[in-house]
Amino acid sequence: MQNQPQPQTEPSTQPTQQTAAPKKRAFTLFLPLLVLVLLAGFLLRGLWLDPKKLPSALIGRNIPSLTLPTLSAQHAGVHPTITFNAAQMHGKPWVLNVFASWCAACVVEHPLWLQFQQAPEQLNPQLPKGIPVVGLAYKDKPEQSLAWLAQYGNPYAIATADMAGQYGIELGVYGVPETFIMNANNQIVYKHVGPVDEAFFAELAKHIRNAVAFRM
Repeated sequence: MQNQPQPQTEPSTQPTQQTAAPKKRAFTLFLPLLVLVLLAGFLLRGLWLDPKKLPSALIGRNIPSLTLPTLSAQHAGVHPTITFNAAQMHGKPWVLNVFASWCAACVVEHPLWLQFQQAPEQLNPQLPKGIPVVGLAYKDKPEQSLAWLAQYGNPYAIATADMAGQYGIELGVYGVPETFIMNANNQIVYKHVGPVDEAFFAELAKHIRNAVAFRM
C-alpha cells in the first residue's frame, strides 16, 4: 500500500497566545499606575510654580488694542464719549491693573496702589513718580466699580470698564486681581497674578530702569 499523504495542519499558536496573555495583563495592571505617576508629576510641578509669576503667552507681545469705555462719576457709569485704547499709551512705560468691586483680594492690594500714586519711592527707592496706572474694571457693573473707587480711593490715571470681560479674555485674565507691566513700545514685559506686593514693585522698578537705559 502506498502511504497516503497526511493533511497539513497550521502550526499551533497556543504557546504564543499563552505568552501574550500575561504581557497584556501586566500592561493592564500597570496602566493606572502610570497615569497616577503622570498626574502626580503635573501636580508637583504646579506646587513648585509661583502662582504670582505664572507665564503668559503675551509676554514680549504688544498688549491687545481694544477701545473700551471709561468710568465717569459725573455720569454715574461710563462716559458717553471718552474711551480708552492701549495704543494711546505708546511711548512710555505703564501699568494695567485688573480689579473689580466683587474682588476681596483687590481690597488687600489697593492701599499699595494709593501709595504708589502718592509716594512710589516709599515702595521702592528706584521708582519714579508719574508712571501711569490704568484700572480695568473686569466683569463689573460701572456704578458698582465707581462706588468701590469712591469708598477705597482712586489711584488710576484712567479707569476703564470691561463689563463683558472681552478684553480680559484677550489678555488671558482668569483671576482678579492681575497686573501687567508694559514698556514704552506697548509690549507686555511682566504679568503678576494676585495682589501686588513689594516683589512686584521691585520688578516694576527693574523694568523702568531697563526702559530708561534703552532710551539713553
